Amino acid sequence: MQRVNEFLFYELALKVHALATIPDGDYSYREHWLELFQTRSAVTDIGSQRSLHFSVPSASRLHNAISAIVPANLDELLETWDARTAAGADIQAGFLVSEIREAAKDFETSLRTECQLMDTYFISKKGTYSTKDLVDNAHFQIPEPSRSELPEQAKLDLDQAGKCIAFDVPTAAAFHLLRATESVIRDYYQLIVPGTKQANPKMRNWGVYIKLMKAHGGDKAALSILDHMRDVYRNPVTHPEENYTDEKVQVLFGLCVSAICLILGATRTLNTHLATMTAMLNFPATP
Repeated sequence: MQRVNEFLFYELALKVHALATIPDGDYSYREHWLELFQTRSAVTDIGSQRSLHFSVPSASRLHNAISAIVPANLDELLETWDARTAAGADIQAGFLVSEIREAAKDFETSLRTECQLMDTYFISKKGTYSTKDLVDNAHFQIPEPSRSELPEQAKLDLDQAGKCIAFDVPTAAAFHLLRATESVIRDYYQLIVPGTKQANPKMRNWGVYIKLMKAHGGDKAALSILDHMRDVYRNPVTHPEENYTDEKVQVLFGLCVSAICLILGATRTLNTHLATMTAMLNFPATP
């Protein structure tokens, strides 16, 4: 997926139209070389973004027509400036200029059609979320320091969920949000539950996770919100007939952010406590 700057098309259209309306008569190189150079650069820039498809031939025609007059390299253009702008060196309204005008007309027509057929859509804003942040970095909704402690899989799922929310695919977003939360749950579970009861990677039963974490002193606030999510959001989404709405998935997004932050906070607290206990156990006895 590539973000498109629509203003580039507007600028390109202005430049191309100016060439498509070149009048008959003398065409001064000194006065118009920059216009030609910039138009060719604009055509090249659009082409480099792979934004054009069936209008590529007409774009190439215009590019070549300009290059027949203006050197492709700016250094070469400057080196030959005196010769090209000397008296009598101005381009006459002959074949070269006529080809630029006709190529510009051809490209203008094809560009108009291309823009009409482009897969361009307006994305409605979802709540107070920035559309750009949803599409590019949805895991930034997790504040620091928790964001730095996110498992890579959780980051990936949160970013995928953001794209799904932005592009109106709420049920898929719910799956990714719950997967991201589960990545954090599993790490916390591994920390507080004895090794003989480690989570099987294929086990996806939140009820079992929560029950065992409660039995081993898991954080009450974190487990309370997880229990609510399991009952209201996680279990229903596994049924084929369940479809999320934009409203419901945005609520779930907020819950997942809260749950993830609570779990990671509890993990930090527990790790600090364990580090302190280890240091005390290893501290040499006073003679």
